[in-house]
Formats: sequence, C-alpha cells, structure tokens
Amino acid sequence: MGECVFCLSTAALHDNQVLSRGRSVYVCAPRGQLIEGFLAVAPYACVGALSRLPAEVFDEIERALATVVSFYRDAYGRGSWLVYEQGRGGGGASTDAVAGFPFHAHLCALPIDVDLHTALARRFTAMEIGALRDLPATAGDAPYLYIDGVDAGGCRRRSVYLPMTPPLRAELERSRLKPLIAALAGLPERGTWRAYPGDAELAALRRRFAQWRGSAPFGHDDRGDPFRQRRDGA
Repeated sequence: MGECVFCLSTAALHDNQVLSRGRSVYVCAPRGQLIEGFLAVAPYACVGALSRLPAEVFDEIERALATVVSFYRDAYGRGSWLVYEQGRGGGGASTDAVAGFPFHAHLCALPIDVDLHTALARRFTAMEIGALRDLPATAGDAPYLYIDGVDAGGCRRRSVYLPMTPPLRAELERSRLKPLIAALAGLPERGTWRAYPGDAELAALRRRFAQWRGSAPFGHDDRGDPFRQRRDGA
C-alpha cells in the first residue's frame, strides 16, 4: 500500500503546503495544480469519505470552505468556483483498487466554473442537498461523488451522485474526476498530477495565500484563520 498523502504524519505534504490548521480539519495546497488555486480541505483522521465523519466536524469544514471562497473572491476576483469530493470510500473501501493508495477524505476546490453535473447525471443518480451536514444521511453506506458547482444553465447546485446498480458502484469506485475537469477546462494534458505536477502554480498559490491572509487584521474578516489559530502557526 502506498503512503497516504493527506495523513500529515507521512510528511507527503510539506509544512509549507498546509496553509491553515483547525481542530479537526486543515486546508492545504496539494501538488497537481490543474490551475493555480487548487486547494483541499481534509480531516486529520484517515477516513475513506466525508460521509463517514462525525456530525460535529461538518460545521468546521463549512467554515474552512468559507475561507477558501473568500480567498478566491479577493485573490482571483472569482464570484464562482468548483468544490467536489470523490467519496469512493463511502461504501467502506479503504484503498484505490488500481494504484493501491489509501482513501483519505478531502474536499477539492478550484477557482473555475465547469459543469460536472451534466456528465455525471448520465451515469449516476443525483440527490440535492442543502449543506454538507446532509451528506451522511444522503449517501448512506454507498460510494458517491459530491459536486458543489454550476450546472449547464449556470445555476449553482450541491448534488450527491450515487450508483444504483453493482456495476455502477464499481465504476464510481474506480472513477477519477480530475481528468474530466481538466478536459472540460480545456487543459486535458493536466489531468493527473504525475503528468502535470504544477509546481510553479503551487509556489505562486502559497505566496498569494500568505499575502492575502496577511492583508487584514487578524480576526477582522475571513482572511483571519477560521480555525482560531495563531497567525504564525500555519
């Protein structure tokens, strides 16, 4: 089994990639920057999907996402964005069947608009939710894909995509959203981090986030740490 990228004890993520630490979750800038601004919100606990987290963690995840959104608005001038989770471990699977790496739940965020809803609705059943805290009850013990983004009509939707048959379940557990996102964004060559590590974009993102976070008095607005951590403790 490969090492878990999102378990901080493995040091697969360098300290300067962990941008903010909370009580139960953290915000990081992974390699494989499809475009500059790719961020992830992950729990410290190595669970296979967000649907398997305790209920009390979801409010902290929402606060972390609110900071990501504020950063996108201020630093990139973005009024819309994409958030998604590949909840392939929602049904109990613990490792990727092909690559062998552990599933560690994390939300991905990008400062772009792409319509994933249309493509996913062709294969899976969409269930609309109002907030992340609704995810466990909606997904149950199934693998899933969670999308918070615009559809073909430009309407923002939070949808959980579920497989309704055993073959679709197996398909979803093997699925990869990043190649689809890269293709829809017109950047198919950046569909995997091995093909496009995006190290220049990663360095630029770290600098931009540090400048943004330091540009307002601590605690005065969303540029402060949502996890109530010391300003110098990222």
